[in-house]
Amino acid sequence: MEKRLNAAELEGLIEEICAPWVQELGIKVRELSESETQFVMPATEKILRHRGPNGGLVSGQALMAGSDTVSFLALSYLNGRFRNCVTVDMSTNFMRPLPEGNVIYKVTVLSNGKRLATTRVDIFAEGSEKVATTSTGVFAYIED
Repeated sequence: MEKRLNAAELEGLIEEICAPWVQELGIKVRELSESETQFVMPATEKILRHRGPNGGLVSGQALMAGSDTVSFLALSYLNGRFRNCVTVDMSTNFMRPLPEGNVIYKVTVLSNGKRLATTRVDIFAEGSEKVATTSTGVFAYIED
């Protein structure tokens, strides 16, 4: 089996690579496997909508930033290292609102080639089996 990064190494990449506001999302590794990686974004005031008729729900901006972040972490896990990459496309579909609470990300790497990688991220409220949001991301590696 190829070398894989462990949870501490992946979480260290967030501190090393991501912008401070992404670090503040508090994303942590939940489960690592060849077929699916899981992450949790803890419930904090920083990820909630505060005003309007839908106050108290997890914001779409936080969910999308989380999807992008957990995608590069899942790719880093499978690659056994961080390969410098950029997001080429990210498509997100919101199917139901997420109430205040921990957010679970389940990432499946659909392809991981020499130059491009594609991920699918299903997002759930902790304790629910209903997908609330799904994202598909395409990433271009800018180094070998």
